[in-house]
Amino acid sequence: MAKIGWIGLGNMGTPICKNLMRSGQNVTVWNRTKAKAQSILNEGAVWADSPKEIAEKCDFIFTMVSGGQVLQAVNFGDNGIASGLTSGKIVIDMTTVSPEHSSKVNEIIEMKGCKLLRAPVTGDAKLASKSQLKIFISGDRTAYEKTLHLFKIISISQYYLGTGEESRIMKLIINMLTGVNMQVLAETLVLAEKAGLNRKKALQVISESTAVSALIEYKFNQISKKQYDTVFSISMMENDFDLALTAAKQYSVPLPITAMTRQFLAAVNAKGKGEEDFSSLIQLAEELSGI
Repeated sequence: MAKIGWIGLGNMGTPICKNLMRSGQNVTVWNRTKAKAQSILNEGAVWADSPKEIAEKCDFIFTMVSGGQVLQAVNFGDNGIASGLTSGKIVIDMTTVSPEHSSKVNEIIEMKGCKLLRAPVTGDAKLASKSQLKIFISGDRTAYEKTLHLFKIISISQYYLGTGEESRIMKLIINMLTGVNMQVLAETLVLAEKAGLNRKKALQVISESTAVSALIEYKFNQISKKQYDTVFSISMMENDFDLALTAAKQYSVPLPITAMTRQFLAAVNAKGKGEEDFSSLIQLAEELSGI
């Protein structure tokens, strides 16, 4: 059985890693804060003292860290992944990062005779725990086929999108649409309420019309009750919008609606709500409208 390494045990990384272990995989883990790995270690994972050690011991090396700079940090340097790689290994990064950061990591991994699969996911920690994530994958096709059995353990859908940075762009597109749709929904609900409509009834009608979206269905119960439990924070959405706008500049694509929505996200953050759910865009729209 192939040996699997996992780097990054945050809210998403931990349940995904546990699903690999519960399927019978041999998993070695590393995290910047060892205490956060304790639940994984209690279930039988092996601890490594550095990303380099993970790369030395494992055939498939997964990373799921907090951003592009951290991704580079765990790959580069004397104790980084690249320093421990030997030819033929596969590195799978599930972090949401820019194509620029990703391509720099790919260069050093290719120099070692190995392959990088870019594999960002869509879904939250609850879906991760149930192996119901969707994964966007790009990179070497043969490496993808060798890794597919692992992707199937941790996700409900796998989309192979190309040999380069396509999956990075796809993830940013999904989050762009999600954030923009939430801003439009916020404006829609405020207009409805100001005109005397019941919020839950308005949402019900929308959900049964051509304007329905997966976002409305996903958030229906919380929004109808004016509950904004944090699943994906304002600050996280800001980060992904920034990545999307940077990528758009790289490809010379204007994103005016995305840029405007980014300003509404900034306004919520400026009110001290950066760690609240991005659906709190609705609360900002209410405040601006006198509700």
